[in-house]
Amino acid sequence: MSDAPPPSPPSRRITGRITAEHVSATLEEFLVRASTRGELAVAAARAVLCALLLLRILIAYGDELRALEVKPWFSAAGLSAGLAFSLHSLSRLRAPGAPLRLTLSVLVDTAVVIVALSPIVVWPHGDYRGVLREFDAAGILLVVVATGARLYPRVAVVGAASNALALTGFLLLDQLRHPTLVGYPAGDVILAFALLIGASTLAFAVAKGTRLLVAEGAEAVLKAERARQRLGVYVSEEVAAALDSSDDDPALGGARREVAVLFSDLRGFTRFAEKLEPEALVGELNAYLDAMVTAVRAEGGVIDKFIGDAVMALFGVPQARPDAAAAAIRAAAAMQRALREHNEVRARAGRPPLAHGIGVHYGPCVWGNIGTQERMQYTVIGDAVNLASRLESASKELGVPVVISADAAAHLGYDDRTPVLAPRGTLQVRGREQELEVFTFVDPELS
Repeated sequence: MSDAPPPSPPSRRITGRITAEHVSATLEEFLVRASTRGELAVAAARAVLCALLLLRILIAYGDELRALEVKPWFSAAGLSAGLAFSLHSLSRLRAPGAPLRLTLSVLVDTAVVIVALSPIVVWPHGDYRGVLREFDAAGILLVVVATGARLYPRVAVVGAASNALALTGFLLLDQLRHPTLVGYPAGDVILAFALLIGASTLAFAVAKGTRLLVAEGAEAVLKAERARQRLGVYVSEEVAAALDSSDDDPALGGARREVAVLFSDLRGFTRFAEKLEPEALVGELNAYLDAMVTAVRAEGGVIDKFIGDAVMALFGVPQARPDAAAAAIRAAAAMQRALREHNEVRARAGRPPLAHGIGVHYGPCVWGNIGTQERMQYTVIGDAVNLASRLESASKELGVPVVISADAAAHLGYDDRTPVLAPRGTLQVRGREQELEVFTFVDPELS
């Protein structure tokens, strides 16, 4: 029974796909945390009760304590042990080690009751008429009800059984030690055990019902997360998270944002596709896109859409970032390396190599909901998007796989991960009066 560090609270964002094992583990974590809170509440109540009973002994039996009489010292020792156990639980308990530690805790509660009632039965006062007529005996019912706070029905059963045994023992002790003082009518005994059974039933129902409620709440969270993850299959994970975290219904419109836009497109894939069956075509395309998406996401890029064999990726949304242009350029370099590795795999399988073109631009866009109230798309609109697409197309004319605008290159910055760029002349882009200066990679492995 160790007081382990607290389990991390289940994150609302669950990484990876949700499996049956994941569901089971998460549900158990919810239940353990709820059980821990219940145990801490009981420990706090036990600590207060033991402290008050100790105070009563000190005030009422001060002379007997100084005279070293057994009765007050027995009670004080037992209550002190219960208080120490409670304070230890409050200061160290994180995971209850259920149900073993919870069972021990329930038995400690029963022991506190026994310690509180034993002196009354063994050393009765002058008006003693049996344990059932003592106010302190009500503590048995409180302890039994409290077992339900642990949220383990089996623990509640243990608590009910231990307290029933304790009550039975006190009744037998009464008959053995005080047969002339105590004479319980049968109705009193039946009522006492009826109340005990009622308290046990309530504790069992609380434990089982609360576990069901906690499980239903956890399942609801997991279902919502699973739905968000499924949404993330059709839109980017970041967009799904941004939409899910907003309390407002989506509305048309957006916000102006400096965004880096990356377009990539396979070269000659249409002719290549004519020779493949549709199933084989989808398999090859998916394998290529998987490699490219991995490279983009490694740099924090958001996949906006697939257009056939083309990829549109964004950097700087949903969250703005000052290094958006540098991240897009690093992603373009990573895509080049990923394509080279992908072609090596294709070569070993006897398939021809693939080639693609990439265009990167950085500039102002509007990021938000575009479309109609019935059908929206969370995307970016602006000249930067059009220009990035035209830079990708221009890569064929320039004979290089990657074309980067001067606006993107100006925000590159330099560190040990920065690819080196070289000027590649100027382009006359349709719709623009001035020619556009462009760059490409110096490294021959990226060209």
